[in-house]
Amino acid sequence: MEKTMTDTIPSTDTERAAVKAMLVEITNALARIDKEREAITEVCEAAEEKFEIKKKTVRKLATTMYKHAYADLKAENNHFELLYETLVENRKV
Repeated sequence: MEKTMTDTIPSTDTERAAVKAMLVEITNALARIDKEREAITEVCEAAEEKFEIKKKTVRKLATTMYKHAYADLKAENNHFELLYETLVENRKV
């Protein structure tokens, strides 16, 4: 039988303290995420300033590299180009 989840208030001080500790752990993780996002933005801005590569492009390059998704991105772009040329430019396939 599947357990139904409800938003109940823990009934003991020990349970409440445990939930609060979990919330503190989550907020600490969120703070780390915010700092990392800020660091990423700073690196993207530095790359744009130093090498004149748009921040958006730097971020996309890094994300593609991180996810090892170059082949997928390349295939997606080829498909997009084909669709665009066929539908918008009325190019015969």
